[in-house]
Amino acid sequence: MSCKTLPAALLIGVSALLISSPAHADEDESVFSLNAAGAGFSIPDHSALGGVLGVDYEYGLTDLIWLRASGGGGAFYDSTAEAPAYAGYGEVGITYVLDVLRFVPHVDLGLGGIVMHGEDIEDPVQPLVSLGAGVDFLTSRSRSFGAFVRFESYLSRSAFFQLGVRASWRWGFF
Repeated sequence: MSCKTLPAALLIGVSALLISSPAHADEDESVFSLNAAGAGFSIPDHSALGGVLGVDYEYGLTDLIWLRASGGGGAFYDSTAEAPAYAGYGEVGITYVLDVLRFVPHVDLGLGGIVMHGEDIEDPVQPLVSLGAGVDFLTSRSRSFGAFVRFESYLSRSAFFQLGVRASWRWGFF
């Protein structure tokens, strides 16, 4: 960044912070989200792309730490297979939320499992560890929408990846 653009960038950044209204997260707040994501998985002898629909429920233990339960399912297409593969997953974990402005960044960590069905899938049930990140935009105190990315590993040579959007409904914030 050049010396000429630095003052303009600082002015824009400070203005954005001053204009943004606080979100004021509270403990005991709940969030229910519907997700749609492009996804892919890779297991030995298979790599497939597809889509996933999912749900998340989050409950605020504090204004920063939330419990999270997540689940969903999708269809995947592998160019070497004659039929699509299907997968369903479920997990529980924690979410770190920086809920201070209308843009709410979050990072989550979870444990769970995935069940897969498809041509030549030898181990259809796998444990998983997930790491995700995203940002939500609060349109009101009770609604938001956002984007997320989540990487899940089956604790072996396998991986599951999601890049998607979510719509959320919030309650219990008073």
